[in-house]
Amino acid sequence: LSHLSQTLKQDVFGASATGEPFEIAAGPVSLALSFEHRSEKVRGISDEGSQRGDWLSGNYRPTFGKFSVTEGALETVVPLAKGATWADTWDLQAAVRATDYSTAGYVTTWKVGTTYSPIPDIKLRVTRSRDIRAPNLQELFAGGTSGSSVLLDPFTNTTPTVIGLTTGELSLKPETADTTGVGVVLQPTMLSGFSASVDYWNIKIKGAIEVLASAS
Repeated sequence: LSHLSQTLKQDVFGASATGEPFEIAAGPVSLALSFEHRSEKVRGISDEGSQRGDWLSGNYRPTFGKFSVTEGALETVVPLAKGATWADTWDLQAAVRATDYSTAGYVTTWKVGTTYSPIPDIKLRVTRSRDIRAPNLQELFAGGTSGSSVLLDPFTNTTPTVIGLTTGELSLKPETADTTGVGVVLQPTMLSGFSASVDYWNIKIKGAIEVLASAS
């Protein structure tokens, strides 16, 4: 019987600090700083039959690999207005994160948004961000898993059985996404405890990490 035994290990060190270092006309400015270093490791052992490819499916190969991530982030909330005739509250949120992967390299992510309430009952919000998803241990280091599938050959009108092998890929880079969000929150003072929200998101992904499957 084809089988694989894997051990995953993760070590994380992190530190953060938050505060309101100064105040402007509309209120205090909030700041948050964070730092994190994370290492991940995988170790797998499979049966001898799988390593020789004896089975119709499975045939797991041993998986070994590790990577580390170091990142730092800065976030802030800046009040722009409070208790004005044209705005009950209005603030700006911004964040930036610098991330360095030992396998995928350096990337910068960020977010900018604003929240505006003309009156206490209504809140409008808009955000724009650059987001990433880095390849995980399996996507990078998978030793391989084989499986069989039946395909249709349109030239010979036959259905041959094909053995495919899925492995990791060390050259993978983080997939990126540009995200825009717009929303409104309604909390009528005349309806105590009632709250309703509607949000719209537009997400454009580049370099998506995916496994291609055979088509019959």
